[in-house]
Amino acid sequence: MKKQLQILILLLVIANMAVAQNDLTTDTSGKISRVGLQFGMNSASMEFTKISDPSIYPTLEFLPRLNAGIYSESGATENFVFHIGLFYSGSGYMAQDETVTLDYVQVPLVFNFRTDLFNKAYLQLGGGFYGAYAFSGKSVTDSQINRDIISTREADDINEFYVLDLGLLFKADFEYNINEKRVIKIGASYNFGVMNTSNEVTEDMGGGNNVTYDLGAKTRTLGINLTYLINLNK
Repeated sequence: MKKQLQILILLLVIANMAVAQNDLTTDTSGKISRVGLQFGMNSASMEFTKISDPSIYPTLEFLPRLNAGIYSESGATENFVFHIGLFYSGSGYMAQDETVTLDYVQVPLVFNFRTDLFNKAYLQLGGGFYGAYAFSGKSVTDSQINRDIISTREADDINEFYVLDLGLLFKADFEYNINEKRVIKIGASYNFGVMNTSNEVTEDMGGGNNVTYDLGAKTRTLGINLTYLINLNK
């Protein structure tokens, strides 16, 4: 677990060093440097990659969750912009008789192409990757059974989901410059998890029969976001 946290911290440090290097080596004319807040809604679900027979598990529905956090955006030119953030991101899924909620601290690293649309308005398209740590997870069934489902994959731990998630991130944003100092962005993002977040679980079915399974769960999250930024160069 310590190694995974160290990897996330290292990625964050490398990204900040890259931004700092741009500040030192690039003329500030035309440079982008912004900080701000982002709020939005997630439509969360999961893909169970280790289930070969769809009839084993019911059809999943998208689960509405929140996302919010701090946001930094930087670019040596107006056309290529890098952003990094620190967010709360709600994930999970909803099935016929069960709702699973996972609460993540997420660090996204995204590279965007930025182009003019019309006066004071821009379009940003980009992609990158994210790392996330689940600090909480719950499963609630129709019978109102509420239980923890997060673990660190330590010995004798049978909780269903692992704390770490890694994946790809794709974004599209409409940007409007209110004035030289203030910027708002409305956009959509999609998190495509590439890491299996589920644990192997053994359940006692009674009569001395045990069943071991691993869902192969990977996160799939569509987000709609509103961002307010302050331009530090103005």
